[in-house]
Amino acid sequence: MPESLQLVACGELTRSDSRVLHSEGTQQYFLLLCAVRSIFRINGRQYYMQPFTFLMHPFENGCIRAEPHGMTACRYMQLRISDSYLQYLVSSGLTLKETHTIARPLVVEEIWKLLTEPAEDAVPVRQEMEHYALGLLFCLLREASDGTVTRAALVPHYDKLTALRRRIYLHPEDNWFIQDICEELDISRPYFHKIYMEAFGISCTQDVIASRITCAKRLLETTEDPIAVISQKCGFETDVYFMRQFKRHAGITPTAYRRIFRHSAQQDEIQKQEEII
Repeated sequence: MPESLQLVACGELTRSDSRVLHSEGTQQYFLLLCAVRSIFRINGRQYYMQPFTFLMHPFENGCIRAEPHGMTACRYMQLRISDSYLQYLVSSGLTLKETHTIARPLVVEEIWKLLTEPAEDAVPVRQEMEHYALGLLFCLLREASDGTVTRAALVPHYDKLTALRRRIYLHPEDNWFIQDICEELDISRPYFHKIYMEAFGISCTQDVIASRITCAKRLLETTEDPIAVISQKCGFETDVYFMRQFKRHAGITPTAYRRIFRHSAQQDEIQKQEEII
């Protein structure tokens, strides 16, 4: 594993700033992990990332230029992957320059913490932990990259679940009661939880919250609505619960998110004006 898969760099993308990465040598790839719906241009190609999805992109001419559209909450890794290991990943269904659903996002979250926490152990121990974490991460990525056709064949009611998920993200403000959904699909609650997790690697409740956070970010960026109004428009029962969930997912409060977005937008506008002049 150490020779096949190595972590070169990693970080977070939480603003609309572009990020340019350069590779030293060959066999380097850019891995993007998105927790919320985001729009990215990577080396000129636009990607629409749904919540809890990822994509892997090769460095082209030694460079990756990642340009998020608006505020986002994504993480990236710059990796060195051997040709033999890449061939193994591709044979497992992990295609380059295409989005895949993240399997078991909560486990991926713990792996990320392990990779980014301050180094307190001796170097050999740290390297061993890093190699183990990367191997586990790619086991999960391979598990998720079996393709929609395969999941549709294996997961019961896959078409209905996909339609349900689309409705959730189109109308996050609606009351998405699990019992009502189960009655609509004519299945039991335990069975619904099981097949939803199999289909998307996330629970329906987590998906509803993620859709509402995405909606809240859009309203914070585009309106002057007070936090209480945004909370209600997005379907949250109370302002306190909304702010707690927003900080948990975005890492900052709604007020701070709006302030940072406006500052970023102002800086972008100033830069554009300077380029014109």
